[in-house]
This record gives sequence, structure tokens and C-alpha cells, in this order.
Amino acid sequence: MARTRFENGSTSLSDSMWRGSFSIQADEVGSTLPEFYRRKLRKMRKAGSPEPLVAGSISALPHPELTDQQKAHIRERSQSPTTGYNSAGVAIRPFLTQGSVAERVLIFERAPAEMKPKPGVPTTAAPEKRRPAISTWRDPDEVRSLAQDGLQSTPSTTSPTSSLRQIEAPPPTTQETKALTYVRENNVSQKENARPLSASGGSSPVSPLSPTTPPTTTPTASPGLQHNAHPASPGSPLGLVTSPGSPVHSPRATNTLRRHTKSTKNLLIPRFYYPMGRPTSQMTQEQALSRVGAVFREQGGQVTRENMEPLMRACQLPLYWKAPLFIAAGGDKLGYLTQEQFADYWSRVISTCHDMASRFVRVLSRGMRNYLMPEDFLSMIQDVVDTHPGLTFLKEATEFHSRYVHTVIARIYYCVNRSWSGRITLPELRRSNLLQVISYLEEEEDINQITDYFSYEHFYVIYCKFWELDTDHDLFIDKHDLAKHNERALSWRMIERIFSGAVTRGRLQKQDRMGYQEFVWFLISEEDKRHPTAIEYWFRCMDLDGDGYLSMYELEYFYEEQLQRMEALGIETLPFHDCLCQMLDMVRPEEIDKISLRDLKKCRMTPIFFDTFFNLEKYLDHEQRDPFASHRADDDGPEFLQVSDWDRYAAEEYELLVAEEGGADHQDDVFFLGGGLDDGGGSSGET
Repeated sequence: MARTRFENGSTSLSDSMWRGSFSIQADEVGSTLPEFYRRKLRKMRKAGSPEPLVAGSISALPHPELTDQQKAHIRERSQSPTTGYNSAGVAIRPFLTQGSVAERVLIFERAPAEMKPKPGVPTTAAPEKRRPAISTWRDPDEVRSLAQDGLQSTPSTTSPTSSLRQIEAPPPTTQETKALTYVRENNVSQKENARPLSASGGSSPVSPLSPTTPPTTTPTASPGLQHNAHPASPGSPLGLVTSPGSPVHSPRATNTLRRHTKSTKNLLIPRFYYPMGRPTSQMTQEQALSRVGAVFREQGGQVTRENMEPLMRACQLPLYWKAPLFIAAGGDKLGYLTQEQFADYWSRVISTCHDMASRFVRVLSRGMRNYLMPEDFLSMIQDVVDTHPGLTFLKEATEFHSRYVHTVIARIYYCVNRSWSGRITLPELRRSNLLQVISYLEEEEDINQITDYFSYEHFYVIYCKFWELDTDHDLFIDKHDLAKHNERALSWRMIERIFSGAVTRGRLQKQDRMGYQEFVWFLISEEDKRHPTAIEYWFRCMDLDGDGYLSMYELEYFYEEQLQRMEALGIETLPFHDCLCQMLDMVRPEEIDKISLRDLKKCRMTPIFFDTFFNLEKYLDHEQRDPFASHRADDDGPEFLQVSDWDRYAAEEYELLVAEEGGADHQDDVFFLGGGLDDGGGSSGET
């Protein structure tokens, strides 16, 4: 049987014998092998030579004999075809779906270098069987660990395959053939001080763009390099090591907020929002209940409304919470409180309400709402009228108690209820000074020194002004009554806007009437146009279309009546265009053609702005006054700034009212004495 020259047999034919037996011509070398063998078969059949034994019609193509290493390599590939390489022998890059972008890019670029044998390292005759490749990483810890293993790995001569997270253990290196390992920098400015990181020890982060041969000695970072490099930590992704001799570990510390949040979902961000206040400990609540029990034992087991002061101190509450607390705990049913009754109520309060504001709302609303309505303040303010030493003169005049109580409530809502909703919420209560003022009531005996909310002088001024306008004394005023305020200083167009529902609501607004509490808001807004609520009050009135801006048309609408009134009085007028330029220069709005509420709140001259358009009396007063007087007054010091325009107006008006009342009493005394003398003189003359 004919043999090919490439078959491994006992008899080996030389090249000349092979060419002679098959008569291969030179011109047939360039033809294709299948065609070449067909022609040779045809010649052999004609010559009568035996045909070679082949599996098919065409004999197998000749090929060189494989070595033992190549055959072992083929067997290894056939047994595990996907252990890091594909069928073509190209390293498979793992498809990463977890981890940050920087980690995935880093592992993706380093995967071929770790899978393939590194240059310069001699290969062994019988390579070790490869481990199965990791097909995917299902959690970020594995991805992060793989990246850190590649950055911080140290070759081990005893166990090169000790780490299960490593795709292929790095081959053993010598001092002459050390492989370079590079770390990507997150900051571009740190690349200037980059150095190559050897595989045998820790060093500073290096740049992947310019590899250099590491020094043969133990690397020691220079002071400048240590200053520029990030401080090494066990969880640092850069793989910096503080001491070269210490072993390198790969901890699973996180380097991004997202993965750190996943690993510590309930421990990362502590709770910071407590609607009812930050909770107190159980020990604190037990101490509070023990103090309450001690008070009841001292009082014989019962506490009446008149003896609430020791109980208020035990509960650490202001004194003038005593009336609403007594009612909320159920003392109005029996006329007194028992220890069991109050302890049960107070334990429920302190276990759910943990600050003063939440407890104040709980006590005044009797636990029915999380906000306060005007009627919730009645019991507390009435108790102030009955028990405060500065209001003892008012005890006998019971007809004025209701007027004073409603005045205080109206002032509280004017300052505290910034949302105009008619409900005081917990955030509004915490932002106000109401609780501090209530606590100050028990320290100050003169009620007039507390100008916020409770001053009797302020109540006296407000009620007297309302009484002057309410000619029929039905506690309601209409448009014509309000027009007489301050000698008809307000324009009629503004009065119509006040009664249109812009700042009033309810059934009285539909009847074109104003109640006493609405008048309290009007008077304070009229006399203190710097107050935030006053600015909102008059802005609502001037905003005719309700778009949140004062347009040039709306300003002209109110200024036209001012011009007509000044012309009727024979006063020189200022054209609207000139007036508008002055107002815009004074307010400096963010948008040139319209003024917003925010613009007016930032302006320090809002009284001049509003008086120019609807209060003729004060507008003329501003025109005759020094324009820089207000600025100098604002710079007089912090003591002057504590006195608001309303406080100043109320003090002046109270003195005038008291002087008028004193003068009227003096005239009555003189008239009475004069009448008596006349009677006496007449009688003596007759006699």
C-alpha cells in the first residue's frame, strides 16, 4: 500500500523516492491539491498501479505531525473549551453587569493580561489545568473584590491558586522579570505624581500611560508623593499600603455611596425627621410620671383647677397651660383630677408627643386634631384674663373679656398662621414665638410689657378705633364705615378690594360687612406695612387678576384715584410715568415690567410703595418728610429695630386716647362744679 511521506510508519520514503514514484512534474506544483490527486489517480489506473486505501474518493490532505505538547493542549481544550479562551485561542473577556463604571472598565482591560501567560516568563512542560472561569458576578462585592485582587494581589510561591475570586493565578516572577501592575487614577491631577506599582509590594498609584520599570529595592514613597497621594485605608480602591512589609489584603469596603447604601440600608442615614419631636427614653417618661405621683400625694390624691401650679411644674409646662390641660385631662367633669386619671392621660401624651409644640397642640385640641383652630385658645386666654396680675382691673368689666380674648386670638393668627389657612400647624407653631411669649407671661407682671399678642394697651387702641367706626355698635362695619378711617385716607377702590374677598372670607364677606377680627387684621396691616403678613395683605388687594404679580396696569388703576383726589385738593400731581419710574427704582423687581411679592418683601421701603397708590394722607406725609430719615432711623441700633411700626403707633395712640379721656373727665368735673355754683348763686340771689 502506498504511504504518504507525512504518515508515521516504520518505512520512511525520501523526497527523491516520493517524487519518482508518483512522477510529480514541476508544472503541476501550482495546481490545487484535490485536482492534483485526481490526475495522479487517473495515471495510476492507466498504468495498472494499485490505488491507495483512502476513506473517501479523495485522499486526506497531508499535514505535519503534531508534537506531544500540542496534542495535550488540544485534549485540554476539548475537555474545557470555555475556561478563559474561545475556540480560536482568544481570551474571553467577562461580561460585567455589576459594580461602578470605573471597576468594570478596569477589570475588562486587565482580564486578558491575567488570563494569558505574561511575556518573559518560561512555561512549564506540563501546564496546570485551568480553573473554570467565572461566568458572571451576581453581587457588587464579587466585582469589587476582583478589582481589588487585580490591584493589590501579591504572588505566593506556595499556593498560586489560593484565591477563588481570581480567574487565573499570576505566574511566579523573579527579580529580573517582574510584571508591572497599573492602577487607574480617578483624579487627573494625581497622574503627574504616578508611579508603577510592582506586584510584590505596595506603592503609590501610578499612571497607566507611561509604564516604567520598578526599582529592584523595596519602594519607599517620597514625602512629596505621600503628600499628593490619597491616604491608604483598608477599603481604598487604589490599593495603597501604608507599610511595604505588611501583607496586602482585599477588604470589601465600599467606595461609592450607592453600594454602601445597599450594604447598609438601615444604618447609613439615621432618621432625622420627627413630626412629633425627637422621642425620649423610657426612663425619662417614668421620671415624669413619678413627679406627677408625688404632687398628687402631696395634694391628697386630688388636684383642683386652683391648685394646678405644682402639677404644671411637675409636668415641666408653662403655668398658663393649666386651664386647657385641666379640661383635656377630664377635670371639668368632676371639678378635680385624680392621680389615676391624670397619670393615664399624661402617659399617653408624653409617649406620643415629645416636644413642647406637639404637646401644646395635643392639649389645646384635646387630641382631636394635629392643628389648632381659633376656638381652641378660648380657655387659655380666658384663664390669663382671670389670673394674670396685670389684668386684675379687668375682672370686674366682664363685658370686655370677650373683646380682649378675640383680639389676642386675632393677633396670634395674624403673626403665626402664615399660610392664611385659619389653622395653625405644628411647623408654623415651631417657627413662631408664641410658646416663648406664653412662658414669659408668668414672669412678667405688667401685661403691657408683653407687646406680642397680650398687651392690654394694644387691645385698647384696636377696640377704640373699631368703636369709632361702628356707629350703630352692632360689632360690624361696612364700606362706608371703613371709608371714615383716618379721615378718609384710603381710596375707594382699595376699600372695594378689601370687601371683595381678597383678604376676607365667610358669610360676612358675602354681606359686604367686616367683623371685629377682620378689622384687627386691617388695622395692623394699615399701620405696619413692613410686617410680612401686611405685605401679603396689601399685595392681595392690589393684585386684581390674581396672577401673583403687580402689573403696570394694576398700579395705574390705583394711582388714577390718587391723582383725582390730589387735583381736587389743589395739590401738584406727579404723572404716573414719573411715579412708576420712582417705584421701580425703589423696589428693583427681578422682572422689569411687573412686581412680585418676593420683590416687595426684599424691599425695605414697602410703606412708601403702598401709601403711594391708595393712602393719600400718608403719601403726602412721605413727600414732606426727609427721604433719608427712614434709612437713618434703621441704622440707630438694635434697640430701635426691636420696636415695630405697630408698637410705635399703638403707644402713641394710647397716649392720645388716655389724654382725650382725661380731658373729657376734667370737662365733666368742671361742668358739674360750675352747675352747682350757678345753682347756689341763684338761690342766694333769690333769697
